[in-house]
Amino acid sequence: MNLYILRHGKAEAFGPSYPRDDLRPLSPRGRRRTEQSTTGMAAANVVVDAIISSPLLRARQTAEIVHQGLEVAADIEYADALARGDLSGIVALIRSHARGKGVMLVGHEPTLSQLISILACGAPGGTFGLKPGGLCKLQAYDIGLWQCAVLRWFLTPKQLVGLGRRSRTSNRDAAA
Repeated sequence: MNLYILRHGKAEAFGPSYPRDDLRPLSPRGRRRTEQSTTGMAAANVVVDAIISSPLLRARQTAEIVHQGLEVAADIEYADALARGDLSGIVALIRSHARGKGVMLVGHEPTLSQLISILACGAPGGTFGLKPGGLCKLQAYDIGLWQCAVLRWFLTPKQLVGLGRRSRTSNRDAAA
């Protein structure tokens, strides 16, 4: 199974307008970048049967944009484990979707980097540093065991947007 791990897009900062973490939405730039990134995801052949998201607003908004952009048929699933950083709960979620072609998790740091490290390296100490809007692809082969996946690629938001731009340009050139 392909496992895609996506950090939510750039969010509004803490402050008087957003004093609670769970209420911070995507910033206008974060929303725009996430929309652009979905074209890059399609160009990278990202295909998912399920999107599982943290219920925090910025992650929900990111998941909704990707859900629409990739035309995922199944409804988005929301999981508190992604908001709480509950790694064993997240692994259980992945296992429950193991029969699909691909699953995308949308969540937060440092949990996502710890998850990547556990699945690909066997220990939570890896320093992957997934940027807001960054996407990682793992090929998982025995979810539930430590070190049960192979890291296929790790893309920054800028790289995803670039893939989308190249894809649109080559599609226009092919049509001409």
